[in-house]
Amino acid sequence: MLFRDTNLNDRQVDLRLENGRIAAVADSKTLAPLPGEEVLLNGRITAPFAEPHVHLDAALLGARMPNRSGTLREGIANWAVLREELTVEDVRERAIETAEMYAQTGTLRIRTHVDTGSLLAVETLVGLKAEFASRGIDLQVVAFPQEGILRAPGRLEQWEEAVRMGCDAVGGIPHFERTTEEGWDSVRRVFDLAERTDTLIDFHCDETDDPHSRNLEVVCAETLDRGWQGRVVAGHCTALHSYNAPHAAKVIELVAEAGVQVIANPLDNVVLQGRYDTYPRRRGITRVDQLWEAGALVGIGHDSVQDPWYRLGTANMLDPAYMLIHVSQLTSEHEMRRVFDTLSGDNHLPFGGPPRLEAGERGQLLWWAEDDPIEVIRTRTPPRVFR
Repeated sequence: MLFRDTNLNDRQVDLRLENGRIAAVADSKTLAPLPGEEVLLNGRITAPFAEPHVHLDAALLGARMPNRSGTLREGIANWAVLREELTVEDVRERAIETAEMYAQTGTLRIRTHVDTGSLLAVETLVGLKAEFASRGIDLQVVAFPQEGILRAPGRLEQWEEAVRMGCDAVGGIPHFERTTEEGWDSVRRVFDLAERTDTLIDFHCDETDDPHSRNLEVVCAETLDRGWQGRVVAGHCTALHSYNAPHAAKVIELVAEAGVQVIANPLDNVVLQGRYDTYPRRRGITRVDQLWEAGALVGIGHDSVQDPWYRLGTANMLDPAYMLIHVSQLTSEHEMRRVFDTLSGDNHLPFGGPPRLEAGERGQLLWWAEDDPIEVIRTRTPPRVFR
């Protein structure tokens, strides 16, 4: 395969793939086609997309028990029922089907949260890493205590066991614990367990409209005090949307200093947040523009693929990108391109950074017939995927 006169990192190049690797990258129109070689002209090459926040254990289950109120609370309640009905084959089949939906639209790295309330689901998803790799998809698994670790007996022990079963990251949900103090205690327990197991950290953090939910600053403080920079992700962070301006500025500065990556999940949060409001009704998306302005790390997650929280998920990462641009009013040329670049750039940070598209490297890449990222987002047309 030869790509000729193609945009790669805003440089026009020729790029050749051979035997699953990048054989050459050269100045535009300098590599001659080989006999029988397929040639793609113009367009744009990017690294594959990465998904930093999804729930494969619950994917494709939304129709089995519809969320009639559309709320976060009912989604959690419905999932608690469905979780008890899981089988190994069910989890496996749905996870593979969802991963292939991602791959066909350009996402070849997936970080999934798995509810530690089902050690069956944990074992199944951890056991799928090799099969995913054979399909050209990298999988990470987060031990996620959907209903907290301190709310009821046995949850703490299940959560710790899930990490020992081979999860890549320790998860937490401090805003869902019974009290503010127990939430903060759970944050410190996450760090303690991650230190003992040399594991990454990934929180569901302050996924609420409550401006008094203040777990993100505790996460940042623990990150700084323990020297854990670059290893901590905080998903949702929607309470930040509702903080008053002085407190928001303080927390955003702390996020940037700590190097904690905030993952926005615009598809879910634009429908799950604001449910206690009448009008005006909050969008409930974290402050992406101000986080970027402060130099903080941001990622974009799809979060739900037809699960009990959000029935409309497609596993096409261009959909949350498109939604984020709208609800966060990121409509300047620069902002729209930055949103697109996040999918193949900063979304890879939980995986250690984006893959390099250089000679000798693995030949995983996306080719877009349209060179303009804004047009790609507008049409949300899938790329040619090489994996």
